Amino acid sequence: MSYDLFFYKRKTDPITKLEIETYLNTLPNLEGNAENQWLFQNNESGAYWTFEYYHPDENDLDSIELDEGFEDFEDTNFMFNINFVRPNFFGYEAFPIAEKFAQDLNLLIFNPQDEAIPKEHNKGAFEKNWIETNVRYANDYFDEWGLNYLEENSSDYSWRHNLRRAELQSQYGNEYFVPKIFYVKKHDSRLVETLCVWPEHIPYILPKVDIVLVQKKIPKLFWSKKEEGLVRYSELIEQLGQHFVQDENYLVLNPNEAEKISKTFNRLKVFDRFDTYGEGISVDKFVNGKPDIDLL
Repeated sequence: MSYDLFFYKRKTDPITKLEIETYLNTLPNLEGNAENQWLFQNNESGAYWTFEYYHPDENDLDSIELDEGFEDFEDTNFMFNINFVRPNFFGYEAFPIAEKFAQDLNLLIFNPQDEAIPKEHNKGAFEKNWIETNVRYANDYFDEWGLNYLEENSSDYSWRHNLRRAELQSQYGNEYFVPKIFYVKKHDSRLVETLCVWPEHIPYILPKVDIVLVQKKIPKLFWSKKEEGLVRYSELIEQLGQHFVQDENYLVLNPNEAEKISKTFNRLKVFDRFDTYGEGISVDKFVNGKPDIDLL
């Protein structure tokens, strides 16, 4: 199931198919352009959506009905598409792109999910409409489609952090490690948790997650022993929180403090290994609509 928007121009507007294609080819996060379809995916957040140029079938009644009563408009045959049953941040990211596309090219949008004719729309209207329907579908089909659940605030926070990760890395420099937030679900559970990796107590930007995968390098007499395992965020803060400083929505471990914590870091008690605890999950495998069932 997908949410589709169709773009129309006024009949007095001379914009061409080539001009629209050129615009799409200059947008960020373009993953591929094949067979009149432009796939966009942000590799930091995982969100994706498409624009498409379609050829209406004259024998297709739906295509004929689409143009009836649209005397002042001309179909550009370009459309925008985003799937349902996704985390809400897909919509946060995709709909501003679709709105700007229409605004920059002076196009009107026909929304078959809601409106009867092509028109200008209020900012954020599509996003709101998609999210309401997206959450409803997630609740209705959660069990039937084997979906997984991540609480909305945690999902939104992780999305914002991952979008800013490269910026933070540039801001703090190579001496620090800014982790990406990943998603994991425990075996035999449908509840998704957030996870980041912390290698060898190096200077670190710690986002608010559920679990931290710590990678230890414990010095021995003639060698170093490598260990890794999962530590709850709350446990890590209890043991090492005094060495971090708060900055915006994350914690920072500066180099001078990183040197002090090596023994405590290597003594952190892990509650499980990643492979025995659960499995990684991609962003298109969980939703933010919570069903009325037991997730554990």
